[in-house]
Amino acid sequence: MNWYKTLKFGSEKEYLTQEDREEVKKLFGKDLECSFAKDKDGYYCKTHRARSKSYKKLKDMPKSDVEFIGSTG
Repeated sequence: MNWYKTLKFGSEKEYLTQEDREEVKKLFGKDLECSFAKDKDGYYCKTHRARSKSYKKLKDMPKSDVEFIGSTG
């Protein structure tokens, strides 16, 4: 297992690259109330209470999903 991956609930989670983080800031702004990660199905946003579905590309993720997930934190 690579150092940048963790096992959680039986599924592998991969942290975002620097380029991915820059794209998140460009698409959704800097002051976010949620975190982003990716798994085998794509990118998702999450808090300790909720998680969005996975999207193949960050630009496919609706801003309304990010705002809703952020509101659960």
